[in-house]
Amino acid sequence: MWRTVLYSFGNSAGLLTYWTFNSFVQYFYTTVMGVSPQWVGRGWFAFGFWNAVNDPVAGWLSDRTSTRWGRRRFYIALLAIPTSVAFALVWLPPFEKGNTVALMVYFLVIISIYDMLQSIVTLNQDALFPEMYEDTVARAGGASIRQLIGFVAGTGLAVALTPTIYGRLGWSALAVLWGSLAAVMYLLSLVGIRENPAFSRSGQQTSWREQIQVVANNRTFLIVLGINFTTRFILAVILAIMPFYADIVLQIPEEQLSTLLGMLLVASGLSLVGWQAVIKRWGTRRSMTVSMAISAVFAIPLLFAEGAMVVGIALGLLGIAIGGTVLGPDLLFAEVVDDDYVRTGLRREGMYRGILGFIFRFPPAVAGLVLGEGLSLAGYDSDLAAGMQPEAVITVIRTFSAVLPMIAIVAGIGLLVAYPLHGERLDRIQRQATAMRGRAAAEYDRRAAVAGAPGDSS
Repeated sequence: MWRTVLYSFGNSAGLLTYWTFNSFVQYFYTTVMGVSPQWVGRGWFAFGFWNAVNDPVAGWLSDRTSTRWGRRRFYIALLAIPTSVAFALVWLPPFEKGNTVALMVYFLVIISIYDMLQSIVTLNQDALFPEMYEDTVARAGGASIRQLIGFVAGTGLAVALTPTIYGRLGWSALAVLWGSLAAVMYLLSLVGIRENPAFSRSGQQTSWREQIQVVANNRTFLIVLGINFTTRFILAVILAIMPFYADIVLQIPEEQLSTLLGMLLVASGLSLVGWQAVIKRWGTRRSMTVSMAISAVFAIPLLFAEGAMVVGIALGLLGIAIGGTVLGPDLLFAEVVDDDYVRTGLRREGMYRGILGFIFRFPPAVAGLVLGEGLSLAGYDSDLAAGMQPEAVITVIRTFSAVLPMIAIVAGIGLLVAYPLHGERLDRIQRQATAMRGRAAAEYDRRAAVAGAPGDSS
């Protein structure tokens, strides 16, 4: 338990910076720094393609790494502080509001640096999960603790308290506070991480091209990529739109926005305990399908809700519904890794997580692109007061907050129906993977004993 709690702080650090960035960077550069929403949206979308190289290569290198500190812990320890510093610099542009060209160049450069470092650290944190937890029951328990702590000390702080901090203390204070906290949590997570030495000290020497071909030809994994895109897109849309929803539609101060987002995230975090039990009973596939179907129903009120209280209730119900959608992707990832391990005998968590990382960057980028184009076409003007924005802007915001998540939910349910790893087939794969891990560990111990025997020339 204590290892799981400490390991989970790495997830908290990643979620704190990830959701602060994805929820507020477009609002910051558009409203605070005065850059056109259209240009911010396009720039964000274009930068997402950097991850086509960034994440898969990082995953491939992680799988091949062999150090006395392990394959994954090495990168986390090395990059924890640089990642946190780069995150802070996102909110500290050295240019005045309205200097569009300079701000856009800075925006693209700094988010590329930050995202590269964040990708490597998060990738190695996540790649440890299938190795540390070996079956559905253990994974459901580990994932629920990991995501609950992540939501409380990561997403919860990022989304609920960020508006209060920048409203009262300013964006510079936000950068320093969240950057410092992320660094501390990354370093704490190292204490809880354990790696199997049979894997962590025997880096795999397969080529990058071979790894990509194996992953790309895995139909089950391609389905998981689609599911992960839809689940991330649902939350990315809601979190990206809420600052605009609160400011323009509800016209409430930053502190009330914190309350609304807190209701969404607290409800979602608390629901993880219940969804953990559901997953243990029904399995990942069925539980996620039910979670998505309920979420579609609770997204509808955002189309017409009036007043902060009604929106808060709707967000709370939506948070309860999406708990299963938040918890499921960790288990799907681990199931795919087990399936590949049984078929090939290789541990490729890094490569699979690297491709997932590439997909992870596109939901916020697509959401930002659609939002930026929609606000621009509707006539949004950052120099106008909230109550003076055109009526079309309000329509775009309401439509964005409800219709786009529902489209993603329908697509996600369709992909879950096609997902083949469930029931007896999944049970058989997990039993085989457990046996193979045991044999690999025994062989590693045997070789270590031989190498350390008296008179051994090595």
